[in-house]
Amino acid sequence: MIYANKEECYQDILISLTSGLLEPEDIRLLKGFYEETEQYECCQGIIEAFVDYQKIQKNDDREGNTE
Repeated sequence: MIYANKEECYQDILISLTSGLLEPEDIRLLKGFYEETEQYECCQGIIEAFVDYQKIQKNDDREGNTE
């Protein structure tokens, strides 16, 4: 099994969320998978990416940038 580091997971998740490949509801399932396979650094990257994604969404909503 290949282990992804925190930064790789962060980038993958943030890009996937912002491009619409993932929905916010998918995060719990992905995090669960990485927890089961004991990839805790990746879990941290997923969490941080989701928090940053929420900040981006909040800023977009304030600025009226809805797609």
